[in-house]
This record gives sequence, C-alpha cells and structure tokens, in this order.
Amino acid sequence: MRTITLLLTILFFAGCTKDGDNCSQYGWADIGGAKYMGKSTNEARGQNGVFYDVSCTFPNSCYTINKIVEVRDKDTVLLKAEYLYNTCTACTQAFTTQTKTYSFVPADNGTYYLKWQGIPNRVDTVTIP
Repeated sequence: MRTITLLLTILFFAGCTKDGDNCSQYGWADIGGAKYMGKSTNEARGQNGVFYDVSCTFPNSCYTINKIVEVRDKDTVLLKAEYLYNTCTACTQAFTTQTKTYSFVPADNGTYYLKWQGIPNRVDTVTIP
C-alpha cells in the first residue's frame, strides 16, 4: 500500500509543471519625449528629486512602457525605456503613444546631467541642493 501511495504521489508531481510567461517579450524603445513636471522636496527624509512624463510611440497597442532604466556614469545618467510586448492579446494595429511618469531621486546632492535614449543632443541639468 505504501508503494502505491508513493507511486501516485510521484505521478501527481510529475504532471505538475510551471509554465513560463510565453506572452511577454521585453526590449528597448527610443524615448520620443520627456516633459519636465517639476521638483519634489521631502525635507523630512532628505530626498529631493524631479519628475518627468516620458513617452514612447509604438506600432500597436500590444506595447507598453515597462520601466525607465538609469545607466549611471558618475554625474551623467542615461535614461532608457524598457518596453513590454504582450503577444497573447488582440492589438489595435495603429501607432500608439504610451506615457509613464519617471522620478529621478539621486542618493546624493549635486548636479546631474540626464540624457535620453532616442532624443539626441538633449541634456537636462538637474541640481539637487
């Protein structure tokens, strides 16, 4: 009886598999626009930062901006948009613009230079007191 229970348990767990997320694909999108929204000051916690509305244009509605990624080199920060492409939904086959709010809150005070992947020659100078 113990052998049968053990075999049934093994068969049960052999049938369980974790399916991966086959619907999501990730990649990089050019940033089409970055609108400065203002500063935030949080004196109590010592965190100061700036906010932007970042937009990207995609060929259909299956794309969304997943997150904004910072690539830092001392006081220069390159900002890149990571997209998420959902392959398991019906999509509107028209160009769409997606917008995501990005907050730049550095760990240290100072002057920073924000560059945007997809917007050549634009550099935003941000001073955090």
